[in-house]
Amino acid sequence: MPNLQTVPARRGAATVVRTGQSIKIINTHGNQVVDTWAFAVPTSNVSTADISAPLFPNATASSPSSYSEIANTAASAPEYMSMCHTRASLLKLTPEVGDVLVSQKRAPMVKLVEDSSPGVHDTLIAACDRWRYSELGVQGYHESCTDNCWDALAALASSLPSVDAEVAEGLKALQASLGGRVPDPFNLFMNIPVTQSGEGAKRGVSFEPPITKPGDYVVLEAQRDVVVAMSACPQDVLTINGKNPVDAHFQVLG
Repeated sequence: MPNLQTVPARRGAATVVRTGQSIKIINTHGNQVVDTWAFAVPTSNVSTADISAPLFPNATASSPSSYSEIANTAASAPEYMSMCHTRASLLKLTPEVGDVLVSQKRAPMVKLVEDSSPGVHDTLIAACDRWRYSELGVQGYHESCTDNCWDALAALASSLPSVDAEVAEGLKALQASLGGRVPDPFNLFMNIPVTQSGEGAKRGVSFEPPITKPGDYVVLEAQRDVVVAMSACPQDVLTINGKNPVDAHFQVLG
């Protein structure tokens, strides 16, 4: 396939997806979860087509002065695709074809336009990290989706051409701008059933093997210029990858 790129097993990859382009993320072997993030591309260009969230939404003459400086600083953070805000927007746990995933400022980021899989994806579980593997009994080093995200963004920043210098600088500053916190990912192909646990409002979740088949894919259409980061999840203690993390692939379309 032209422009087919690899998300290496246990590692990450990132790419720029411009407004109107799409990214096809492929579960090549059928058993691989792909943690996926989208970050708004930084830009100094402001236009009438800009859909980034304003600092003062629905402002009145007096409302901007009502906010504190410290609150404005926090509100100026770069936008990223947010699972909790997307759940509130969609009123569902799992996005479906036609759904728009939004940022932490509730602005459009990407739209799910195709899904050849059974549609089982997760928005609840945080990216795995070094502490999670310690919790699971792993001794010493273990790859993680959290580290893969930062590593992929850094690798992309260092590889961008000079014409994208502004994007590269924005990516280099992203970790500090977000306080070192990786947003909760859109866990593509991850099977996390929500179950009744006892009586009343109690609910439980479980980590289950994938139900996808080789070649299943999703296509996300960029609603604005974004950087998409992906991690071929290295989880090999639980069954979410069939205990066998492998490569995934992606294509930027359009």
